[in-house]
Amino acid sequence: MNCSEYLVDFLIEHGVTDIFGYAGGYIVPFMDALYKRKDEIKVHVCYNEQGCALAAEGFARTSGCIGVYFTTSGPGAVNAIGGLADAWFDGYPIMGICGNVPTNEMKGFSGIRQNGFQEMDIVSMTKNITKYSVTTFNAEGFQDIISRAYNMALLGRKGGVLIDFPLNIQQTNIIDR
Repeated sequence: MNCSEYLVDFLIEHGVTDIFGYAGGYIVPFMDALYKRKDEIKVHVCYNEQGCALAAEGFARTSGCIGVYFTTSGPGAVNAIGGLADAWFDGYPIMGICGNVPTNEMKGFSGIRQNGFQEMDIVSMTKNITKYSVTTFNAEGFQDIISRAYNMALLGRKGGVLIDFPLNIQQTNIIDR
């Protein structure tokens, strides 16, 4: 089982029935994992990334459950920030999952603007409007990161969390089937 499949299983096991998303190249493995479980979790494709995050928040507001959305990297992830901010201010639990370039293409602390195509340090941009914002740099600890993000969205005053999910980590095996 790869990290994408694990994340979809986790969401289903925790009662997530609907997810809102917008396709892009750096979130495809996660989308493939969702497709494999299409009978258990419904994907609502939105017109843009902002709509995904706001739809997830609307779902949380009306259902009382966590709202979940996904986007691709760079501008796609940035477009959803408004929904994270609204969830932060209004106290609704949402989980954002955004793709990113493979970890070996990330600029790190090199001082350059970007290395990978549409690479974005979305965690730095969202850390002040989320309860938890994290990049998954490897498969070790992935399960703990997902569990912590989910629980953080729901504990105390509810709010948004963000998981920055690089392409290679989405495809990394985590559990043998």
